[in-house]
Amino acid sequence: MTPTSPARRPVRRIGRKTGPKPSFTVDDVVDAALEIGIARFTLAQVAKRIGVSTSAVYRLFDSRDDLVHACLARGAASMEWPNGNSESWQEVLREWAESSWEACERYPGLDEVLFTFPGAFRHVQGVARSLIESLRGFGFTEPQALFALDFIGDTVISTHLSISALRNQGEDGRTGFEQVVADAREDDAFKPQESWIGRGFLDAKLDFIIAGLEERRPEV
Repeated sequence: MTPTSPARRPVRRIGRKTGPKPSFTVDDVVDAALEIGIARFTLAQVAKRIGVSTSAVYRLFDSRDDLVHACLARGAASMEWPNGNSESWQEVLREWAESSWEACERYPGLDEVLFTFPGAFRHVQGVARSLIESLRGFGFTEPQALFALDFIGDTVISTHLSISALRNQGEDGRTGFEQVVADAREDDAFKPQESWIGRGFLDAKLDFIIAGLEERRPEV
């Protein structure tokens, strides 16, 4: 379920006093926040991007948290989530993993927000309920289904978070991966690989989790 979106009432831009005065909407504010990055934007940055005062943004959003929720709602609504009509429970979980990964790829900073922002997952409650019911149709209890979805979701998000750190540029202009390569030593156990900025060990982790669930499904 998603929270009720703020009313899309226009707010006047700051600019010349002559001629028609353009307005901005909730969608304009959300667009700006997502362009800056959902984990990093400030209301001042958003206001500057759309050419208004920070106080004008407050006419539509009471706080930064409210705008984060609006961004999460937009992201959740834009995704093609699994419909629960898969042929096996393994397929249900793999589709959940792929959709979660795609969301993190599409919205920079989403991985960090999902781990640090209270209530972030409420925007996919409907999706989660559908997948739980689908897994129950394959013999899972509700606690088992919740455990499986949570375990895989956390695995995808944490993997993407670590990869994002390697993709991002530092103050010296190098990416995290380039820094790791430059600092690597011959006797390092983990030697830098190009896969680290792709999907890393994600697919192997998913195979491992699913194989474990085939043997045992924890009741939590």
